Amino acid sequence: MIKVDIINEVSRAADITKVRAEVAVEALLDAMKASLMKGERIELRGFGVFQVKPRKRGIGRNPRTGMEVRIPPGRTIRFKPGKDLQNLVRAVVEETPAPPVG
Repeated sequence: MIKVDIINEVSRAADITKVRAEVAVEALLDAMKASLMKGERIELRGFGVFQVKPRKRGIGRNPRTGMEVRIPPGRTIRFKPGKDLQNLVRAVVEETPAPPVG
């Protein structure tokens, strides 16, 4: 699903025009971006939590050359799904038959 699909779904579910749905989705995403840029945590009950966490520095390797590369410290965004979302996804995965092997 991409942003256009989300806009179409919001438009259908809320029975509003696609233009209004696009404005609503953009406003939501802008608010989330602004909050994360400040380092704030975003908690959507039943869905999950977006959180900015520090990333430690270290040494990595360039897979092509094998040379060591210094990785600077920084911040990264992590998403932890909520219990309800995890249970929904697990239920769907358990119902889906495994693909044939071979």
